[in-house]
Formats: sequence, C-alpha cells, structure tokens
Amino acid sequence: MRGVFVYSIDRALALSLTCLSSLLAKRVYAFVAIGAMIVPQYARADNLTLKLINGDVVSGEYLPEESSNKVKVLLSPYFGRIEIDTSLIKPEPTPSRWLSSVEVGIDGSNTGDDLSFGYAISASTRFKGTGHELNASANFDFDKSVDAESVSTIDTNQGAFSIRYDRILSSPKWSAYASTDYTYNALNDVGVNTNVFSVGVGYKVLDNKKLSLRVSLGPSLIWFDGGSGCNTGDYVSDGIALEKYCGEIIPSGTIGAAIEWDVNEKFRLSIKDQLTGSFVNGMAAGNDLSGTLKFFPSKDSKFYMSLVARLIYSALQSPDINNTFNFKLGTEF
Repeated sequence: MRGVFVYSIDRALALSLTCLSSLLAKRVYAFVAIGAMIVPQYARADNLTLKLINGDVVSGEYLPEESSNKVKVLLSPYFGRIEIDTSLIKPEPTPSRWLSSVEVGIDGSNTGDDLSFGYAISASTRFKGTGHELNASANFDFDKSVDAESVSTIDTNQGAFSIRYDRILSSPKWSAYASTDYTYNALNDVGVNTNVFSVGVGYKVLDNKKLSLRVSLGPSLIWFDGGSGCNTGDYVSDGIALEKYCGEIIPSGTIGAAIEWDVNEKFRLSIKDQLTGSFVNGMAAGNDLSGTLKFFPSKDSKFYMSLVARLIYSALQSPDINNTFNFKLGTEF
C-alpha cells in the first residue's frame, strides 16, 4: 500500500505541475504586458541625482567606469561631464528595515427608509534584514443594510491574513520561502475558512529602489471548511462534489508573482497574483489577484489614499468568484 501511496503522490505532483504550467500561460501575458511598459525605462543607462552638502542638486547619466570611491562622474545633458568629490555629497539616510501601514475606509447610504453602512480596515508590515525578509498583512471588510421593515442583512463579512518568510540563498536573487494565506468569508456556502500553505523557491527578476518583480514556485497544501454546503452535499463546482473535500488537506502546487513599483513621488503600485492547482478530480484551479494603487498628496507626508482591488476565483468554494474593491485612507510608519 505504501508503494501505491507514493506513486499517487508523485502522479499528483506531476499532473499538478503540468496543469499549472498551462494555467500560468493564461496569466503570464498580463505580467508580460506590465513588464513591457515598466522595464524599458530601467533598462536604459542609470540616471543619478546627487544632493550636495551645500544644498545644490546635480543630475546626469552615471558613468561607473570613470567613477571611484573618491569621485563620482556624471554626464549632464546641459553641462557635459561633471566630476564630484564624494566628500561634497550629502549622505542618504539609512532606510528603516521595517515598513508598516494601516488603512481605513468607510461607506454608507440612505435611500428612503433603507440604510446601509460598511467599513474596511487593513494593516501590513515588512521587514528586510541581511539574508532574510518577512511580509505580513491582514484585512477585514464588513457591510450591513437595513430595509424599511427594519430587517437587517449582512452583505459583506470577510477577512484575510497572510504571512511569508524568505531566506536569501547564496545568490541574492534566489530565496527559499514558506507562506500561509488564510481567507474568511462568512457568506460562502462552501469554504467559509480556507488556508493555503506553500513552500518553495523565489527569484527576483528585478530588484532596485523603484521597481521589483519576484516570481515563486512550489508545492502547497490547501484546506477549506465551513458553510452549509459542507453538510448538505448539494454543491458541485467543475464536476467536484465539494462536501467530500471539506476539512480535508489537499496536495497542490502554487505559482506566484509580486510587483512593487514606485511610479513617481506620488504614486506607488503593488500587484500580487497567486495561481494554485489542486489534485482534485483531475485539477481544480484557483487564482488570487490583488492590486493596490497608493497616492501620496505630499512627498513629505506618510499619509496617502489608496484604491484596492482583490479578485478571487476558486473551484473549491461556493460561490467560486469573490471580487472586492475599496477606497481607503492610510499612513505608513
């Protein structure tokens, strides 16, 4: 029996990776399109802006082959070749290893005797140390409406928590990671609680101050439970009788990508996509795509406005689609 079990796991992983590759091909075009717009401006020669201790600012194309620890050489479109003694350059402040944020959004309406009210809160933190990196985030959304007969209805009651740890390998672009992503949706008929645990490797395709792109690949385990459909057996998705898998741990595979882009001093864009294939009835697909656009009214302030979108599809939940959009106010610290 052990040999049959091992064979089944090997076959599951092989089929998962095959199907994941096919599913990823449909998603990769979006990231290629984004990369086509973003990458070219970073493929050009490095432009460098230096602040001097006397308050002056000098900009130009950086010439590393002519520079040294004592002299920085720039090629200015207005003044030509410029040599600057490094002792005259104002040192940049050391960035904090921690970056955290808190966001809050509220909404409400009143039409006749009908009332509605909702709120959304989220928090995130990131730690970058020597040789490792930690990212964690949490959010909760709630909406309630009351009609003219004072009958209340919960329209939204959901939340999520995720944490990921990366250990940098011998090459700074490569890392080994472990992550867990938990989602809660009280209105789901199947899959009120869902958790995806994954381990694998990550690779930083791009990594500089303004733009970073990391891709990840690894095996994973999915667990889901909760909802009336886990007891009735009436829910079928993509030919899958969902009740059968409620409370079970399902072997899967996960492919992910994350983009962080400082567009300019006022706008910052973050996109994260996680594609999962589970060995259920051949292959059960799931995709979690989220994006945040932050707008900083003042470059000297930590307060910002954000537009957040999250699009979730899972063949192991009912309903299988859950999309949310929020406008929030937040601050970084």
